[in-house]
Amino acid sequence: MQTLPHSSPSNEDLAARAQHGCMPSFEELLRRFQVPLLHFLRRAGPEYDAEDVLQETFLRAYSRLNRYRPQWRFSTWLFTIARRTSINYHRRPQPAADDDLMRRVVSPTAGPEQYLVDAESRQYLWSAAARILREEELTALWLHYVEAMPVAEIAAVLDRSSVAVKTMMFRARKKLLPLVGDLEPEGRSARPARPAAAFHG
Repeated sequence: MQTLPHSSPSNEDLAARAQHGCMPSFEELLRRFQVPLLHFLRRAGPEYDAEDVLQETFLRAYSRLNRYRPQWRFSTWLFTIARRTSINYHRRPQPAADDDLMRRVVSPTAGPEQYLVDAESRQYLWSAAARILREEELTALWLHYVEAMPVAEIAAVLDRSSVAVKTMMFRARKKLLPLVGDLEPEGRSARPARPAAAFHG
């Protein structure tokens, strides 16, 4: 029976071991990425589908482990699979009412006062972004602000150039400025009254 060592191996090390049949290594990867991927997938499509898409993502990742190369960051490789899985999953026709239901669940607004409270919450900000931005723009911002991915890795997930991603993020932030103000990453905000941490999901 194969077991993991007491030290904490990197994601890339775990992936390499999983390629050689070490199931505990793959299970550890599942534990590490389950929550981040679930949050990501809830933004990529209807929230009630996220768990199904998550399971399909992990199944695809496991079936394609032989394609993973250790020179790649495993997180980038996995998020790329997750995004493509989500796109394919949601290509099927969806009832129009589904989007309305999702918005009511994600951004409940009991009244004007509650709306103002929600407008300052992280949940509201990401919900507003989901309504305003294109899928690629939302994905780029989420990977940057929540997953702390550098531009080069976001470009790999989106299959775009780094320049295209920078341009996309600039335009996305410009669209959101009326709602969320300064979106500089945490620690670089010039406006402490509205910290960038508020944009984290």
